[in-house]
Amino acid sequence: ILLTIFILAFAVGNASAYFQAVGVVVSVACLYLALGAGARVWAIYVVAFFLFAQLRAHADETGVPVQYMYPIEAERAAFFGHLPTLWLQNAFYTQARLGILELYAMSTYISYFFVPHAAALALWRWDRANFNVYLTAFVITLYIGLAVAVAAPTAPPWLASEAGMIPSVHRIIPDILDHLAPGAYQQGENTAGTNLVAAMPSLHAAVPWLMVMVCWRYRWYVRWLTLAYAASMSFAIIYLGEHYFMDALAGLAVAAGAWLAAPRILSWWAGRKSSSALEPRTCGSEPV
Repeated sequence: ILLTIFILAFAVGNASAYFQAVGVVVSVACLYLALGAGARVWAIYVVAFFLFAQLRAHADETGVPVQYMYPIEAERAAFFGHLPTLWLQNAFYTQARLGILELYAMSTYISYFFVPHAAALALWRWDRANFNVYLTAFVITLYIGLAVAVAAPTAPPWLASEAGMIPSVHRIIPDILDHLAPGAYQQGENTAGTNLVAAMPSLHAAVPWLMVMVCWRYRWYVRWLTLAYAASMSFAIIYLGEHYFMDALAGLAVAAGAWLAAPRILSWWAGRKSSSALEPRTCGSEPV
């Protein structure tokens, strides 16, 4: 059911607003049919994620100037005048060549569209309390990223390179995919409704680091597996030319803030519900 929902969400990326709305309604209805009362939290998850995806696709249409220089300057200050993306690509990448490192980085990058949702499903199945914290922190993380994309749209390294701000940076995924199947990457990008200037903070980095925080209470191999995944994702986005190191660092900071805020928000909400339940219902002026 969940896989169908997210396939449907991406499939209607180019549809009219009416058909997108119908897609969400049908998806939520399917959840209720499949899960009954337990579907409420998944309905929140699906609607929040779908709304985020749609808003983010249009966040670069506000007329706010695209920012190029502040991540470059921060990166050079932190790395003694160097940019990690440039160093990695100069050291390891040959244009349009699919090697082991490129396959590893691309697979890791693409897994972002599936793994966080699989993690959510596993948490919902085996640890409902932790799932609620993860869901809350996940939504906070997404919408902080959206707010920054609206207020300060930021170009990734490959786009800054195209604008002449830094030396040549390859956008490795379309380099390779267009070499193997011309036009395939652009078609997928149009379907997903991406935003090319939402590099800061990197949600590709933020969400895996959030998974590390969620899973740190479990057994050692779960902790280290998620830690390796988050570190691999941060490496992948930098090497592929999609993000600066500073984007990944900002993503980690956003995830940490969301993770700290989520239990407090849930506690506040539980207290509010308890207070409402204790208030006497009235009929006219007399308590019932």
